[in-house]
Amino acid sequence: MLSNLNWPAIEGTASVAGAIGVVISIIFLIYEVRHNARAIEGATVQSLMTLEREVFGLLAENAELMTKGGANPTELTEVEQYQYERGVGTYFSLIYSAYMQHERELVEDEVWDAYLNALARHMQAPGFAEAWLRIGVGYPKSFQDLIRERFPEQPETKSMT
Repeated sequence: MLSNLNWPAIEGTASVAGAIGVVISIIFLIYEVRHNARAIEGATVQSLMTLEREVFGLLAENAELMTKGGANPTELTEVEQYQYERGVGTYFSLIYSAYMQHERELVEDEVWDAYLNALARHMQAPGFAEAWLRIGVGYPKSFQDLIRERFPEQPETKSMT
């Protein structure tokens, strides 16, 4: 009975079924990878939003100092200058975090652009830009270069101590 079977046809059918199984598996893997990438991106954006809330809360608690330091840093006392620089540094830590997530392709260009646009508003404040000149050396060169390219018109470095 087994000798009457068409073995080449059975082998051919099995090969086709195996190939279809491989294609279905690859399609499923592509779907899962895309789904997981979207989930990771969503979690990353959520994490950035949480950090943003914390940073903005801190800056809001020190609104008078941040406003005064941004407009005219020479009016700050030595202690206020220190506090102001820490506030600016906290904000730049948020921007750097977004930068790193963007570089790792965990946030889209549109999200990164929103962070840069918000930073542009802050960089218009003379004290903010001056503080960046002092604290920027604490960040990786790639980030420093990006800030320098994006905001080329920064004030001259002034000693505030």
